[in-house]
Amino acid sequence: MRVVALCLILALIPACRLSAAQIYIPLAYGLTGLCVALLMSPTPTAAVVGLVVGCLLGAAVYNNSLKRQITEPPHVNR
Repeated sequence: MRVVALCLILALIPACRLSAAQIYIPLAYGLTGLCVALLMSPTPTAAVVGLVVGCLLGAAVYNNSLKRQITEPPHVNR
């Protein structure tokens, strides 16, 4: 069963369009949130909350920039 699951995952990976920005933008915001939360209150709870809130904010920023790219008309070179 594990072999079938592994083969299925390997077969579907090429269909996933992942870009570095999808990962690095939320991660950067998450690490920034983590650092700010730890500066304000150095507890494990604050660290988790800062990381999660930062990652959510980063995902929203990435999603908003993606929407702007989709809705902009293509530039015509003349």
